[in-house]
Amino acid sequence: MATDTYGTAVPAEDAVREALATVNDPEIHRPITDLGMVKSVDIGADGVVAVTVYLTVSGCPMRDTITRTVTDAVARVEGVTRVDVTLDVMGDEQRRELAAALRGGTAEREVPFAQPGSLTRVYAVASGKGGVGKSSVTVNLAAAMAADGLKVGVVDADIYGHSVPRMLGADGKPTQVENMIMPPSAHGVKVISIGMFTPGNAPVVWRGPMLHRALQQFLADVYWGDLDVLLLDLPPGTGDIAISVAQLVPNAEILVVTTPQQAAAEVAERAGSIAVQTHQKIVGVVENMSGLPCPHCDEM
Repeated sequence: MATDTYGTAVPAEDAVREALATVNDPEIHRPITDLGMVKSVDIGADGVVAVTVYLTVSGCPMRDTITRTVTDAVARVEGVTRVDVTLDVMGDEQRRELAAALRGGTAEREVPFAQPGSLTRVYAVASGKGGVGKSSVTVNLAAAMAADGLKVGVVDADIYGHSVPRMLGADGKPTQVENMIMPPSAHGVKVISIGMFTPGNAPVVWRGPMLHRALQQFLADVYWGDLDVLLLDLPPGTGDIAISVAQLVPNAEILVVTTPQQAAAEVAERAGSIAVQTHQKIVGVVENMSGLPCPHCDEM
């Protein structure tokens, strides 16, 4: 720390930048210094520090969070008397450089989870019938894994019957940086759903090719970071999405959800049998809503 002509301590720029390195972008979850988001740092003789931070897009929903975390981090540096944060917006070239850095130089349309070196376990949660609790199982698994310290993402691949954002409590909106989408998080889980892009409760009326394109975009264009686990909440049955998952993420393991009723179990068996045709592994079967033993007589 330096001093001015009156012997007053002036915060060092290195210390301020070290403090800024502890601030993570709330959507990308990496230090803003690594992402090239710190435009300038000016330190006055009176200890006032002015920091200008680049936002990825002008309408960034996390602008208040970034301002607050930067202010808090820099204010802890010795000698700082006040922090003034100014927000600017990245230009097109800066956004392209950021997107390239996040992708690590890989092709834009590449699904990272399908690559041989991927360390992410991908589980496709499937069912034969609707209403068996498939989305509930997906959401609870995701929250439990995140609570255990794993980095978890969820793709709501049930395009017609999307419900994961509401069940997970994810009310944020994705942010687009060039051709890359930053997913919102809830309970430590990153999540993406078509419901985040449709107005209100509007239905999605798409056919096969558009469903495949949407799933491909969720897998390739969303910036997931380094995930331990990715869960795919599939629609019921053995339709287009199940086939697309086998094509886009052939290493995905299948988790089948059913209820005890014979009709549900038979349909679930057909849903699981698609894994034989696509050469995917069935990792397990969840029998949901199996019943509640009576606490007095132990009968179901």
